[in-house]
Amino acid sequence: MKKRSLIVTLALAIASLPSIQAASHEGGDHDHTALEDQMSAMNKAWRSIRRQIKDPAKNDSTLEFMAKVKKAAQKSVDMTPILAKEMSGAEKKKFMAGYQKAMKNTVGLIGDLEAALKAGDNVKAEEIVGKINDARKHGHDKYKPEDD
Repeated sequence: MKKRSLIVTLALAIASLPSIQAASHEGGDHDHTALEDQMSAMNKAWRSIRRQIKDPAKNDSTLEFMAKVKKAAQKSVDMTPILAKEMSGAEKKKFMAGYQKAMKNTVGLIGDLEAALKAGDNVKAEEIVGKINDARKHGHDKYKPEDD
């Protein structure tokens, strides 16, 4: 079974998370990409964020996870989704521009979430999590191959 997940969403290569990188792609029959490593690292941290976003007592922990997501998302902006390898010319240029715009939007939302958490506004943070989830779903639908 392929374990390709996020984040655009997304999967991620963070040196501080080597165990995630290795476990994320065992048994796959495709060319492994650095983008997948980034997305996998984001996905693991994102699950933790979603679980604890309502609890203001966990905001410090949530911000630590946010830093990992933000770093991976920023790295992902300039990477190439595997679907782009099948394209060329204007089609590829348009696809990459759309991908980069979507990732930059996600990075902006991550910054908004980080600010809400730092301000202790968990209600707003929950709303932003919903927006990021929507962006993540849309990005995966458009820029990530379907899992087999």
